[in-house]
Amino acid sequence: MTIGYNRLACIALGLCLFAMLLVPVRAATKSGELRLALGRPGQHLAFTQLVGPDGRNWLGAFSGGDVVWKLVLKGPNNAVKEITSADARLSAVDETASRRVLSATVPVGENAAALVKLTIRASKDRSLSYWSLSAALPEGWRVIQYDFPVLPNIRVEKGLKMAAPYGWGLEYDVKQGMAYDGAYPSACAAMQFVAFYRDGQGLYVGIHDPKGRQKSIIVRAGADLASFDCRGWAAVDAKAGGTFTVPFDAAIGTFAGDYYDAAQIYRDFTFSADWGKAGPVSKRVIPQWLKNNDLWLMSELSPMADMRLARQSVDYFGQPFSFHWYRWHQIPQDVLFPDYFPPKPGFAGGVEELQGMGIDVMPYINGRIADPNSRQWSSEHLEKAAVKLENGSLFPEEYVPKALLDVMCPSAAQWQDKIAEISGRLATQYGVNGVYIDQIGAAGPLRCFDPSHGHPLGGDLVWTDGYRTMLDKIRGRLPSEVALTTEEDAECYIDKFDAQLLVNTPTSEQTPIPLFPSVYSGRVVTFGFQYVGRGDFRRSLPFRAKMARAFVWGSQVGWVRTVDVLAPDSADEAEFLRNLAHCRRFGHQFVVTGKFLGMLDAQGDNPRVQCDADATFGGLYKIDLPTVLASQWLAEDGSIGVLLANMSDEPRSVTVTPRGTEAKSSAKSTFRIFGPDGLISAARTTSVSQTVTVPARSALILSMEGKE
Repeated sequence: MTIGYNRLACIALGLCLFAMLLVPVRAATKSGELRLALGRPGQHLAFTQLVGPDGRNWLGAFSGGDVVWKLVLKGPNNAVKEITSADARLSAVDETASRRVLSATVPVGENAAALVKLTIRASKDRSLSYWSLSAALPEGWRVIQYDFPVLPNIRVEKGLKMAAPYGWGLEYDVKQGMAYDGAYPSACAAMQFVAFYRDGQGLYVGIHDPKGRQKSIIVRAGADLASFDCRGWAAVDAKAGGTFTVPFDAAIGTFAGDYYDAAQIYRDFTFSADWGKAGPVSKRVIPQWLKNNDLWLMSELSPMADMRLARQSVDYFGQPFSFHWYRWHQIPQDVLFPDYFPPKPGFAGGVEELQGMGIDVMPYINGRIADPNSRQWSSEHLEKAAVKLENGSLFPEEYVPKALLDVMCPSAAQWQDKIAEISGRLATQYGVNGVYIDQIGAAGPLRCFDPSHGHPLGGDLVWTDGYRTMLDKIRGRLPSEVALTTEEDAECYIDKFDAQLLVNTPTSEQTPIPLFPSVYSGRVVTFGFQYVGRGDFRRSLPFRAKMARAFVWGSQVGWVRTVDVLAPDSADEAEFLRNLAHCRRFGHQFVVTGKFLGMLDAQGDNPRVQCDADATFGGLYKIDLPTVLASQWLAEDGSIGVLLANMSDEPRSVTVTPRGTEAKSSAKSTFRIFGPDGLISAARTTSVSQTVTVPARSALILSMEGKE
């Protein structure tokens, strides 16, 4: 039995499908209901219905081996015991107007049991439910791993998509064999949610953890069902007995739309997170040169060669840009870190010369790994600050053949101080404009068990809290006008960095989507898009596709090697990059401080372009995109912006209609059109749809301002 409420949603929580208990709550949708059903087929707890306002049940059959939660316990004499919802015997149901608490006992030993409570609360303003889990443990037992929530029976249907927070975002076809593993926080899981969607309706599964604890988000798909699992870890030296609580709420529910609409649910949560309180870019203390920047070039050559190419770049691009300087140190790249000093001869003078040309300089360092063959490893005993696995061993990684570098613990004060020292020296002794610290926002976390570091052993905040403390120490050594940036977009550090370099989104069978800007636009500065290789210039379209998406997704464009973009056979690609960078100058109110409102369909003369491209780490991938890409933005003053990028060698006449502005069509607005050289036209009109011609290998920005 179900009960409908006009403009309300219902959460049905019951012991079986034939005795549902209904809780009315307000819904984000205008009608219908959200229905959740917990049953006990086969004598264990089962999640059997998740029905949204459209009547679709997102869940399939719940088999006898499926679970809703799992806890791994460690007890006396190091005994390890796994308990799951399949072992639970329901002992009580506590009901209030907006929640259900299901209490169950689970045997742990011969004469011991845990009391596990699953609490489900109704959302006040969305078609969501919030899930939490706690366990009262017998004396001598502690939780060392938890899997919660587990959704083992998401229904797979033709056309089902999944959005995952990998880099910019990836869209998966949910079909047999699909797999996603995201180690949070990292580029693989920059945020803590996924979304499934099809035919304008979706299922949202979010982990609303405001502290950003270490966890893994795991999704698998079979022929008929897909599964979601969030796995976390607790410190092994935590006090035994007492009550363990999974340290976050899981948000599960339905929504109308696609990945963008799911991102708005998660976006609302992020304002309560530790990293989400820094405020908008317009009010954050970010160096103004970085906010004003539109183009990044990079080099890996000698200082003298870099200077020659930099002068050519200034002559060609004709505007100030920023320079990401790799290999400025005498040691080889990815070897002998952290022995960056002394730099190569000419570096200090090169910084001064570049700045004299109006170029802001940002050198590379690595904040995560150290070489046991480095000078400082021996002289300063850096092995003390390295990550120690549970067996006491280090965790080496290889980036150059036969050269192993060890991962360092970000919570070790010695390592925090070392990276702060290097960063401060670059800023004060060499006068750089910014310091780029590699890997912090990209590489996944490890569990460290070194008691000398002063953190809980194997604790889930060793990574997040450790790096946040390190970054505070670094910031204390930098002048206010010096920027701090990192690789990739792990969200829990965004308030500590001034900008994030996004380049690791895979070139694979999955489709990149602007999931990250859908959540964090206007609150972070991004640059780059994906790695750009020589083959991208040679094939041309792969380069243009990367730069066009960087432009319409709000990123500072480029992050390409000067030697590649200035090559004689890259003239068309260089022209496209220059036009994008020049045009972007006139849209900072949108792409720097505004909110991304999603992609638009540019209709008209807009054929699709397809080609094979060189994948980042070998092989090929396929590109299939509209020739003209378009996105919509909202400025802080209420103005609407549309960004268009034309990848083709011919001008294209297209029509764009900003979403959500139909109601304003009767009021006059000022439409301004900007190109690479500035304002092209301005007119008052009541028409929301605009037809424009985007020049070949170029871009336009449309601004709709005010109304009468």
